[in-house]
Amino acid sequence: MATILLRLLAAVAAVAASAVPNIKRQNTVIPTLRGGFTSHCDFYQVINHGEAYGHLQAQCNLDPANPDTEIASTLDLSLCMGNYDNHLAWGYLGGAFASCTGCTSREFATRYLDCDCGSVDLNDGVYVTASGAVACYDQVGPSYAVPYRRGET
Repeated sequence: MATILLRLLAAVAAVAASAVPNIKRQNTVIPTLRGGFTSHCDFYQVINHGEAYGHLQAQCNLDPANPDTEIASTLDLSLCMGNYDNHLAWGYLGGAFASCTGCTSREFATRYLDCDCGSVDLNDGVYVTASGAVACYDQVGPSYAVPYRRGET
């Protein structure tokens, strides 16, 4: 009886293996998490984008002596964080704000984000690219140059 059962299981496994096409597995390399955006950005806030929450809007300048190089950008933080067992944490393409709600910044231009699923220091994972845009992992927010307003302080 055991021999028949083993043969039957082997036959089922062979049929199943032939029915599934060969799938090549690619090595997925998660980019390095970097931080430190607040040292280059003098304005930033977490905002809604349409109905979606969790977009970091920032104005950054890698050369503060030259106001012509100020860049505005917006980064979707769902690309940077996930809700893991009701704990907000950094996670590549984590999709945090599909299930993590009630988020607020502690105050204007704060780097801390508090949600019903936890809190995170944005400066731990968000950085500024060489072009001046905010980014996390390899995800870079769309950006544009901020018009320089001569004579304004």
